[in-house]
Amino acid sequence: MKSLASALVLIAVLGLLTYTNPKMDEYDRFISQRIIERTRKAQDPLEGMIGSVLGGFAAKMLGRQTLRKDYLFFSTYDTALGEKHIRSVGILNRFFLIEDPVFHE
Repeated sequence: MKSLASALVLIAVLGLLTYTNPKMDEYDRFISQRIIERTRKAQDPLEGMIGSVLGGFAAKMLGRQTLRKDYLFFSTYDTALGEKHIRSVGILNRFFLIEDPVFHE
């Protein structure tokens, strides 16, 4: 009985991970939000305004430079910016930045 319960819990967890594996459009929104947050913190008010207006457009452009690898339960995202790369992991409808040479605090 214990092994059946353990198997059911494992199946439920794996099903949850599969269901909450974020897609590319969610990554675009994540990057857009990061751009807007980053430019709002800028010292120059003009830079902040431009970032807020162009954040969505910049995210779409970055999305075109992004390679998504889907591992069923999670995905990895690698966005090339010339020699630099933004790398993140998407799991449970969240994104975790692994390498971030652009948006570092």
